[in-house]
Amino acid sequence: MSKEKAGQSKIHDDDCYVVIDSDSDDEYFPEEDGNEILEVLSDTDDFMIQEFPIIISDDDDSNVEGPVTTEEDAADEGQMASIEKEMEQNTNCNIPGCFLRNIEKLKQYSGRKFKKNKDELVQKLYTLMNNTVFENKLPERLDICWNNKMLRTAGLCSSGLFHCPRERYTKIEISLKVCDSADRIRDTLIHELCHAASWLLDGIRDSHGHAWRYYARKCNKVHPELPLVTRCHNYKINYKIYYECAQCKTRVGRYTRSLDVVRFVCAECKGPLVLLPLTRKDGTPIKPHVRPFAKYVKLHYRLVREQTEGITHGDVMRTLSKDYFICKEKNKL
Repeated sequence: MSKEKAGQSKIHDDDCYVVIDSDSDDEYFPEEDGNEILEVLSDTDDFMIQEFPIIISDDDDSNVEGPVTTEEDAADEGQMASIEKEMEQNTNCNIPGCFLRNIEKLKQYSGRKFKKNKDELVQKLYTLMNNTVFENKLPERLDICWNNKMLRTAGLCSSGLFHCPRERYTKIEISLKVCDSADRIRDTLIHELCHAASWLLDGIRDSHGHAWRYYARKCNKVHPELPLVTRCHNYKINYKIYYECAQCKTRVGRYTRSLDVVRFVCAECKGPLVLLPLTRKDGTPIKPHVRPFAKYVKLHYRLVREQTEGITHGDVMRTLSKDYFICKEKNKL
């Protein structure tokens, strides 16, 4: 296996190859050029294409939880060290209404309520940071939206210039799949707001240059309870689906059941892949829940359909609903 581009791997099978994009659950098959491997059957003129197992690997091999930073020069390292010392000495900003510390433990932004209140969380975070760090110089309403297609990138800030009227604009996108907790949303939004401020306030687009680092340091200085605002976030991705090699126990994560275990094999030992049971973030298994009425319909649907000839599906369901209600009342008594 040879790396061709970031996030892509090429698998060679003599003259055939398959490119697998690590940021997608779908595989890209190039157009066939006629150089397929063929096996000639004896005593016949027919041809059969010989299929080879596709080697699949999980290129998200990082087990680092949290941000990773790389500084460009010694001056930045000294400034970061001084900020870290200040953060150790004073870990609270003492700003009224600040809720950044341990935000993932707040009841309204954790558990089942996280998905319901994540839009409110983003708006509150933006209002707080605009007031305390950016001195209300950013627009009152900034274009912040969710992105369901970013599989590894936590956030993205797009910037540009309107011609009529001539003014700057930015758009911030936050990944739904990567930012699956309140603290990840907080850190990602602050990172992207530093990009937005450097363009909207200073007119500078230099990626993670001096303008971005200035606002990043300012965020940590105003809110020392925040983790260090860094250039790269390297989070452990919480996949919904996991495949495990039956031989070497290597795991491959996906968001959907997109891997055919018959065609795909492990990249480490070429062993077969097995679909693992669904689990939560903490590793506890998810038990499938079947509603009592659904179970009742499964048991009695065919009986009711066979008893009355020509009955429609709607009439069957209405009959089953009445029968289920009667049985439920009898069990209560």
